[in-house]
Amino acid sequence: MSRLSQLALVLTFIAAFGAPAPTCGRENETPVLLITIDTLRADRLGCYGARQVRTPAMDALAAQGVRFERALSHVPLTPPSHAVILTGTYPMYTGVREFTSGALPQGVGVIAEAFQRHGYDTAAFVSSAALESSWGFSRGFQLYDDYFNAKQANTGNPQAIERRAEETVRRLLTWLHSRPATGGAGGERPFFVWLHLYDPHYPYDPPEPFRSRYAGRLYDGEIAYVDHQLARLFQDLRQRGLYNRSLIVLLSDHGESLGEHGEDEHGFFIYDSTLHVPLIFKLPSGLVAAPRVIRRPVGLIDVAPTLLALLHLVDPLSRQFQGISLAPELLGKAEPPPRPVYSETFYPHDSFGWSELRGISTDRFKYIQAPRPELYDLRGDPQETHNLCDELPSVAAGLRSQLERLEKVYAAAPRAIRTPLPAETVDKLRSLGYVAYSAPAAIASGEPLADPKDKLQVFQQVVRAQALNEARRPEESNRLLATLVSREPHLFVIPFLQAENFSQLHRWYEAEQSYRACLRLNPHFERALMGLARAYLAEGEPEKARPLLELVVREFPRDIFALYALGRVAQREGNHEQAYRYLLQAAEAMPYIPSFQEELGIALVDLARFQEALGPLLRASQLGQEDARLEHYLGTALANLGRFQEAVQCYQKALKLEPKLAAARLSLAFAYLNLHEPDNARREFQAFCQQSPAQCSRYRKSFE
Repeated sequence: MSRLSQLALVLTFIAAFGAPAPTCGRENETPVLLITIDTLRADRLGCYGARQVRTPAMDALAAQGVRFERALSHVPLTPPSHAVILTGTYPMYTGVREFTSGALPQGVGVIAEAFQRHGYDTAAFVSSAALESSWGFSRGFQLYDDYFNAKQANTGNPQAIERRAEETVRRLLTWLHSRPATGGAGGERPFFVWLHLYDPHYPYDPPEPFRSRYAGRLYDGEIAYVDHQLARLFQDLRQRGLYNRSLIVLLSDHGESLGEHGEDEHGFFIYDSTLHVPLIFKLPSGLVAAPRVIRRPVGLIDVAPTLLALLHLVDPLSRQFQGISLAPELLGKAEPPPRPVYSETFYPHDSFGWSELRGISTDRFKYIQAPRPELYDLRGDPQETHNLCDELPSVAAGLRSQLERLEKVYAAAPRAIRTPLPAETVDKLRSLGYVAYSAPAAIASGEPLADPKDKLQVFQQVVRAQALNEARRPEESNRLLATLVSREPHLFVIPFLQAENFSQLHRWYEAEQSYRACLRLNPHFERALMGLARAYLAEGEPEKARPLLELVVREFPRDIFALYALGRVAQREGNHEQAYRYLLQAAEAMPYIPSFQEELGIALVDLARFQEALGPLLRASQLGQEDARLEHYLGTALANLGRFQEAVQCYQKALKLEPKLAAARLSLAFAYLNLHEPDNARREFQAFCQQSPAQCSRYRKSFE
């Protein structure tokens, strides 16, 4: 590894040109199915030694193909890890390193684009809004199915929106069955499909019978349930004659700690409990290779190069790859030189202001760069419990040097060009006292960043406070947070959670002050910016909320809720055209959220675009939205299109939902007038006058 730069060039050459052509006909006839199962530890599959979880479908896949015994994730977080898988590049190259990272820069290609260039039909079916299309992962996919129904979307946190494997697999099968039979050896065009299943991710909630069968081990129950759904998918492929012809790759983006090293879930540390994942290649029937197990460490960065190399697809995307092709080894041709696997987590840094963690793994050792570095002998200590840094300083120094060289070689990240904020927005921000809006988050004391190992107890208490907030127990949450304030005066998450609790209690002034305290510590914290804007809106001060929301949209263009909020602000200001533009972006990005559809429809009514308004208003109703305002505006759109009988029904429904809605009462009276029902019109108008006497005289002549 002392000549890492030269080796990288050689391996990139191999990735692009080193794999043999398939023997089953033209290379573009092989269907490809990439399956990523979120949060799946390798040791929970039977083929990796599990005895307490039944995973026959995945075990059979491994028995028919090639299983990598020691595949490692590079980032134990869902979006960054999938960025690695789909681009074949390191996180420092794309800049997608944490939940709050920006989307993939435009200059970074995605594997689906290569397949599309080679004549493949491309489709993705994802099960969590954590991977929704604004990340940039949808590039090259003709269909990117990240649709969620109203129940699944009933949350203000996009990371928490998900759907079960059964529904995602059903949508994939529906797509497969609807494809036209044109071309290819099997009568169909080849396809590249990415299937993402989210069920093993917390919270663990498997359906029956898996909930009962795995009572007390619900994480295992989720995995067994996913396996059951994969068996259904594989059986369908067999019935259609596609299974044997397909290249199927199954892996996970990261594992789950389950209490190891004091971490319950994932993202905080980079031990193997969250990095060691399954990686299985089931080759198409034309590629003759005996089933085998490969035991050397490999990284998920190698998946994309391997897919193209196995199918002998020479594509410009290969010039981007920082991983290497595993195709020669899969086909039993050759084993590449040893290559360490890089890993990192910026979650402790970006969410708490503590140190990030970066590491490198070989076939024997793992080194973790931290304020207090760590070294583990993975052969003798696979649980990573005994730090050998003091005992083997030369080994630690050598691995640290490798880590630094690897980062230097691959850190040439393309930079997305950001549009500067309008001058008037900057002025408004300054008038609010928000002068440090462009500064990076920093520890106010200027002290060295803390080692996450030393902050584990604080982290656990913060997680507990968050759980209390989510359980609608804000006062308990704030009592717990109060015990942390003096110990962690620079931890911006504490005032943020306090503000969230005050917001839940509708104590808006206290919420505003706490959000401001958070932003003084971390001016870039997106959720605090949104929270402060929400507090201003609740206090009836949209003019203060607007510049904050504009800042969020500029700095975090994936924040669809900020676009929606800007649309609502514009509505309050009477700027209907601007409201429409913002709300259209929100509704197109997340069409499954009923309130987005409702407000878009209302904006169109305000613009007198009544026929267009019917679509989003009716979609909101179909998605389960039920409120008087929706029915009133739907009635107004219908009335202006001359559909007065339908309008009457909507107005009546609005008044049933909210009897004191005077505007709906007046609209109903006018609808009756247009239906030539004067008695009904006068009755409703008299009721309107009782509810709104100040407005009565304005309309009286119409009903005399």
